[in-house]
Amino acid sequence: MLKQKTMDITQHVIGKLNENGDFQLFYDNECVGQFVRESNTFKLKHGYEQQNGRILKSVTATGNPNMKYVDCDTEDGWC
Repeated sequence: MLKQKTMDITQHVIGKLNENGDFQLFYDNECVGQFVRESNTFKLKHGYEQQNGRILKSVTATGNPNMKYVDCDTEDGWC
């Protein structure tokens, strides 16, 4: 079963100063948003959010990663 989860990526986000004086935020070499100094706010792409000074990413994860699917062939005895 798949479910939505949030993952704290704060430690992996890198800020780079752009030509407007704002910080562009990168995660895994992808620009995920920016921090606008004039308004002291974050503008993040869809799937990312800021809460209490942390940057979170929404991910889809399996509900029970230890579950296994087994399909047995009852005619030949193979599993």
